Amino acid sequence: MPYWAERPTLSTAFEYRGMDTVILENRHLRVMVVPGKGGDILEFRDKRTDVDALYHADYEWDPPGERVIPSTPMTWNEHYPGGWQVNLPVAGGPMSISGNRYDHHGESALLPWDATVTRNDDDAVALELTARLRRYPFTVTRKLTLPAGDSRLDIDESVTNEGEYELEYVWQHHVALGRPLVGPEARLDVPAGESYVDDYGPDHSTNRLTGDQHFPWPTAEGVDGEDVDLTQFPPTDSEIHDQAYLLGVGDGWYAVTNTALDLGFALSYPADHFEALWYWQAFGGVDESPFWGRNYTAGLEPTTAYPGHSYPDAQRENGTMKTLNPGETVSVHLTASTYGGRERVSGVEDGTVVEQ
Repeated sequence: MPYWAERPTLSTAFEYRGMDTVILENRHLRVMVVPGKGGDILEFRDKRTDVDALYHADYEWDPPGERVIPSTPMTWNEHYPGGWQVNLPVAGGPMSISGNRYDHHGESALLPWDATVTRNDDDAVALELTARLRRYPFTVTRKLTLPAGDSRLDIDESVTNEGEYELEYVWQHHVALGRPLVGPEARLDVPAGESYVDDYGPDHSTNRLTGDQHFPWPTAEGVDGEDVDLTQFPPTDSEIHDQAYLLGVGDGWYAVTNTALDLGFALSYPADHFEALWYWQAFGGVDESPFWGRNYTAGLEPTTAYPGHSYPDAQRENGTMKTLNPGETVSVHLTASTYGGRERVSGVEDGTVVEQ
């Protein structure tokens, strides 16, 4: 194979919906990053199959204004394109802070991030993204590295408290996978233990899982009294909307494998920090704006705390709320990858999946 075909590339000469956009690419993957909107990853395309693993919004959405910060539940959703976001300092919500308030999913995904190319050579390309939150004195840095010869993206992130007070936070990777990867032909593997479904409000009518239950992964109780195997995905014409919190994921990984496509997506992450894997099951049943049933989506979201309601009291009570001291920095490493030739996955090691 010629030298140029093996060398990774990084280009900043793109725009997406009027925002500066960066493409990282090697012969295995094409990754599109939008610094102007939260540093979102809006394409994670496996070149062997030409399939993008991520979900893309089926409705019109607008890029956020320069200083958009979520003060109502709708703000985040109206600017949600699908894909992969980092949410700080709130996931779920709401939370009152001195002199102001957060609602849905904090502010980091709605701010423009500064982007700097930090590496561009034969072995790897790397993009560093930095944001300073507006209502919180947090600085967030993400380094995305695409190596030359592998179908994986390495992600190194850090959060620093620049203020003079200890502050609570929730940190979430809001990864939304979509069609054609996710569907009845696919399987979810994750080494979870006892997990949890939150109580549903009286207006929620599209859940297939019984609310307010703890269950041994992967078998939850359905509202019809039958067991639901959550390693499987429902039919694409379903009207289902559930939220589960997968706990005890000691090894910190999950994998979605679609044997019909011969394609899988895997994510590994530090489970000692991201204690819960939120599983947003938006399978045609989100009967609210802006979705109205138009998304078939598996949100598999490593998060530092759970559940997503009663923030922050519920997280304080169960001990999952994190804090940062003045001047303190916390750092994490994640790896996302695509793969083929597997039916089930029993582990993910440095981005490489292990077949069961």
